[in-house]
Amino acid sequence: MNFKDPKIQISIGLVVLTLALLGLFFKFSYQPASQRIAQLSADESRLRQELDQVRTAVAKLQELEQQYRNLEKKWAQAQKLLPTDKEIPSLLKQITNAGIEAQIKFVIFKPGQPANATALSQSIPVNITVIGNYQQIAVFLNNLGNLPRIVIPSNLKLVPTTEDPARIIKADLVATTYVFKSGGAQSAQPTTTRRVQ
Repeated sequence: MNFKDPKIQISIGLVVLTLALLGLFFKFSYQPASQRIAQLSADESRLRQELDQVRTAVAKLQELEQQYRNLEKKWAQAQKLLPTDKEIPSLLKQITNAGIEAQIKFVIFKPGQPANATALSQSIPVNITVIGNYQQIAVFLNNLGNLPRIVIPSNLKLVPTTEDPARIIKADLVATTYVFKSGGAQSAQPTTTRRVQ
């Protein structure tokens, strides 16, 4: 092979130039493209996982909305059972009306000081003494249980009485009711002991 031959020199130059171009293509085009493809593949895999998570969340959305609506209904029912402190006078009147409907006679009706029952509510005990017959007292206790607010009778003591011939039993009890805390001073202060003659 004669390296002085211009045809061989041109051929060798073309081979070297081709190899140089192939090297440059590999370095500046193929390698970055393969790295870019790998990066895009990783991004596509991550986005597919996120899409699957979103689809799962969307599938559960109706169930979560139904649970939220159910909780709202339960909360509304709880609010109906527990009045605010502004409603205490109305609630005390309902307790009195429950006794009037049962045709009992109130001797003592004394609301006590509110006490913390839970983080959201306070309990208000009402000391009550009434006289009547067995049926009237039973109707009164039933009426307390049927009030739209929570009223729990406790410490019930029944004793015979001679104060009124038509009403032969005296009942002492504590009717406890619960109210939502308002965060401020109680708007309804407990009333003083009332003795009915």
